[in-house]
Amino acid sequence: MPFDLINGKFVPEKSNIWRDCVDGYYDWVKEHLEEGAPLNESDHCGDPPLLLAAGNGHLACCKLLLDEGADIEQRNVMGETPIIRAAHNGHFQTVKFLVESGADVNSLDLGDNGALHWAAMRGHVEIVKYLLQHGADKHLRNKQDKVPIDLCQPCWSNAYRFAREVLAEY
Repeated sequence: MPFDLINGKFVPEKSNIWRDCVDGYYDWVKEHLEEGAPLNESDHCGDPPLLLAAGNGHLACCKLLLDEGADIEQRNVMGETPIIRAAHNGHFQTVKFLVESGADVNSLDLGDNGALHWAAMRGHVEIVKYLLQHGADKHLRNKQDKVPIDLCQPCWSNAYRFAREVLAEY
């Protein structure tokens, strides 16, 4: 990251602003939004800004981006949405915020995996519970013909059995 000798601070390169925002650079995100940076376009890696912020659990950036008009259902090249990425990475507060903001709990990526599939596979028990309480369909099958409980395996998470119990009881 370059250092601005005149102002005495580090500044992100414009081409990396969305990557930087997910590293917690809220003020820089805000500044670039004021300069007209696009809210719903993917960066050079194929990820739009809200998806990046959600996937890294940067709740303040998520709030800012939605307040500025970002599409809550924006997708990357793999069809992931912000809620799918947040659930996959275990960011409970971000998942909760996105659901409360109107995110589709049953949106699917290109492999037909939803947030519940990813949370179950990764053993994110609280996210599994929350998604089920908010309408996630535990019977949705992905392209490998697996429902979320099928993905609760020890190869993916040490907490798989707890996620399995929640899915079985719900």
